[in-house]
Amino acid sequence: MTSGNEDDAEKLFPTAEAKELLVTARSGGPAPQVREGEANGLPAANGVRQRSGQAAESSSRQTEEKATPKQRELVVKVRRATCYYEILGIARGATDDEIKRAYRKLALKLHPDKCTVRGADEAFKAVSRAFSCLSNAQKRAAYDRDGEERAPGAPRQWPTGGGGGGGGFDDFDPEEIFNMFFNGGNPTRGRVFRAHFGGPGFRPAGPRQQGGAQAQATSPVLQLLHLLPVLALLLFTLLSSPGQPVFSMDKAGEWRDKVVTQRYAVPFYVKDQTALRRSYPPGSRERLRLEGEVEVAYKQRLEQRCYNERLTQQKLYRWGQSERARSMELPNCSELNSRFGHRMPFYGY
Repeated sequence: MTSGNEDDAEKLFPTAEAKELLVTARSGGPAPQVREGEANGLPAANGVRQRSGQAAESSSRQTEEKATPKQRELVVKVRRATCYYEILGIARGATDDEIKRAYRKLALKLHPDKCTVRGADEAFKAVSRAFSCLSNAQKRAAYDRDGEERAPGAPRQWPTGGGGGGGGFDDFDPEEIFNMFFNGGNPTRGRVFRAHFGGPGFRPAGPRQQGGAQAQATSPVLQLLHLLPVLALLLFTLLSSPGQPVFSMDKAGEWRDKVVTQRYAVPFYVKDQTALRRSYPPGSRERLRLEGEVEVAYKQRLEQRCYNERLTQQKLYRWGQSERARSMELPNCSELNSRFGHRMPFYGY
């Protein structure tokens, strides 16, 4: 163009900008101003999109700044936990009531509606997953035995970190468990989430498209299909919930008949040995399963008591009472080792 070959310039660069420059050059007027972004062949909308993204990031940062230091510490603690008991902050021999109390306390603190810390949704899922496993007697026994929660026949897969868990529970819904626990079994109250482990986290169910969606909402069949997962969860909970206890680890009240397991000679007590032999014949699969539950419960009790003994011993060392600490007897640790061949690791002082 500086040489006067405007037509050749237009052929080389047949763009709208080139045409505007040619018109300006031929008319002798000033060159048109090109907005930033358009000069590089990019639409001006990119600037708007960039500003929108920055505004969203700023809003998210402001929301997280409202979180308290205790909330941040709690989220980090839960996400760093490596087992379900550590997630809930309970001992391996915790009772059902202790498990429920721990879940109630953590779920209220970590619910995404209340906790705005980054990663709170993952921590909330981990707490719900731990409660779902440990509140079920069969799942808990399998978890204590294998060190993981998995479906029957599934390959072993240790739950992922970050308070994590997961071996294949794609239909698991932490929000549903939360609503059933706090709202008296009415999972439709509050927000509805569909959570999949391994995904980006909670995905709130947005409004459906108009048209066919209204017809679907009024269909009783579709409404029933929508409630089927909830009904299935309730049915599973009822079927898996234990009825009358079969045994007791302590002799008390009606539990007076002493029985010993075949493998580890663990003592337990029943109401009537005759009824036990009738319902659980010696050598049968049902009897072996029952004795396995007894041994797991007994081992958990020994582990907890052994931990307390080691803790007391370590405190004596720290207080300068080394002689007393060395001579201290550890009966539960000794029985744990002699009966189960298991040395209790210590992670205390």
